[in-house]
Amino acid sequence: MPVLLLLTLLLAAPGLNGDLIWFDELTSISHAGGVNGPFSPLEIAESVQRHSPKHTPLFFEILALWGALAGWHQVVLRALPLFCGLLALAWIYRLGADFIDARAGLYACLLLALNAFWLDYFHEIRMYTLQFMLLAALAWHYLTITRAAAARRLHWAGLIGCAALSLYAQPFSIFFLLALGLWHLRWLRHPQRFWGVGLAVLVAALFYLPWLPVTLHGLTTKFDTAADAMPLPQALSVFLRLLGNGQALLLLIPFAGLVIAMRASYMRRLLPFLFLAGASLLALLAANEWVGLIPLRRSRYFFLTWGMLALALGGGLAGIQWRWLATLFFVVYAAAGLSFRNADDYLSHQGTVWAARLYPPLETIARALRGNTRAQDFVVGFTDANFVNRASKQGKSTADYYFETLLGIDGTLIPSDWDGDQLAAQLGERLANNPYLLLLHDPQAPPASLVATRDGIDRLYKPCDIALDQPRLFVQRYVDRRLSCQRAYQPIQYDNGIRIVDKFGGYDEAAQTVRLVTGWEVANLAQLRQYNVSLQILSADQHNVAQIDRHLYDNILTWHAAELPTAHLPPGDYRAVVIVYDRNSKSKLTGVDLTSGETGPILPIAPFTIER
Repeated sequence: MPVLLLLTLLLAAPGLNGDLIWFDELTSISHAGGVNGPFSPLEIAESVQRHSPKHTPLFFEILALWGALAGWHQVVLRALPLFCGLLALAWIYRLGADFIDARAGLYACLLLALNAFWLDYFHEIRMYTLQFMLLAALAWHYLTITRAAAARRLHWAGLIGCAALSLYAQPFSIFFLLALGLWHLRWLRHPQRFWGVGLAVLVAALFYLPWLPVTLHGLTTKFDTAADAMPLPQALSVFLRLLGNGQALLLLIPFAGLVIAMRASYMRRLLPFLFLAGASLLALLAANEWVGLIPLRRSRYFFLTWGMLALALGGGLAGIQWRWLATLFFVVYAAAGLSFRNADDYLSHQGTVWAARLYPPLETIARALRGNTRAQDFVVGFTDANFVNRASKQGKSTADYYFETLLGIDGTLIPSDWDGDQLAAQLGERLANNPYLLLLHDPQAPPASLVATRDGIDRLYKPCDIALDQPRLFVQRYVDRRLSCQRAYQPIQYDNGIRIVDKFGGYDEAAQTVRLVTGWEVANLAQLRQYNVSLQILSADQHNVAQIDRHLYDNILTWHAAELPTAHLPPGDYRAVVIVYDRNSKSKLTGVDLTSGETGPILPIAPFTIER
């Protein structure tokens, strides 16, 4: 068994950094606080309740602990489902060895370890390997309790814990629990164990009761699978195709072994697993027919049946006398998996994974930029799929994950096929008043929109130094035309933790306005609702002659640009200043200009002179 786990590790480990974070993985990271966090356990639960009520919080809580301990890089985060997947295989082997025979357990694990579709989820930052592990552990504790001469307290605790936690890992675990309940009602004849198990499952249900209203709300108001759920014939076909590594006919060999086993006492050992797999599959398919649960893009929902079915099929293979046939089966099964993995329609079973294939090499870019950026840089790159900019839960995109979470700076990706009109309409919004840009592209495959994007940037910014010049990555630094390339930041620090990371302004004589740009950071999100910002123009005798006030939460973060009119002002010297004050008490905060050392509630942004 250790050799099999090592083989699985070798097969799954390349996927840890083999592709980019895709949308569902971004959802997991967002709920765990990896893009806007850190989050407390309560905040994680609130995020799931608000944004993904169809899901449950256990995996995201564990992911948050793992991220806080090991970091938020994709390789580290994907190690968590890999670990759960290896534990799941260990439990499957234990089930087979304890209740069928060791060879059946080994064959069941081989079926799973060599399955291309299942192996992909060993490096998906999702809850499915965790759910798989908990359901396998649940089955082991149940069979141990109902078949052992005397069950220990640890087994009862394991039964309760695995039942409750499997629901908190993924609510579709209810179909497995229903199958287990049917088996219990039909076959268990030990009165004391019968009622003891029933009470244990009731206790597990009570543990899940606080989250049940959230699940029911998600299934009624956030239900998005009914329209394209697979009809029964397609669902069965997809189920067999995925389990058969793209070749459903291969499953005839272990099924033949099951047919042979039916004529022997060996079948009694296989029956629990065959029943649990069949009953949970029937319950899942019936629910799919009734309300529509399983679209093709969410074929992963079948996994809750695979553990028990793998054990039954493994037992069928182990029951065949010709062992060479089992060896041949697994060789062909592995080869079929390699072919299936490269099939044109393979990714259609996995949601929006396909879009990540069109993203730029973001992990490589983040690694190359590390150590070559400044705190307020804003990355502008290019992508063949605008989906990379789509905001997930907590309002962050895949691009945000690679730039903000991994690099600590912000950025955007321009669609490679945008024409000049699209860029003219949206480039300013994409740049979002950021004064410091890093424009990057692949010089060996320049995007079609590069020239138009660079022209649009040149109108507002001036080029500075070249940050990186590599064969596949060229990075040019730009700065707002009102600033110099060598300019240092001019921050203001307020005594409650609010910070202006930089500030500048300029008088436009032709437009008769003063444009002020400020970059903001807050110590906590509550401050966004508590404080307002006032940008004012003061005359030489300190009179307020123009003013614009904004709530701090009102599109201020991170960079805010405001224009104050000056047409009504007489010639003279003026100062543009900033004031932060409490919304309710109107009391002003005291800050310190870290460039000049000036301290007070009114701090300068830029002086200017009207000469007309």
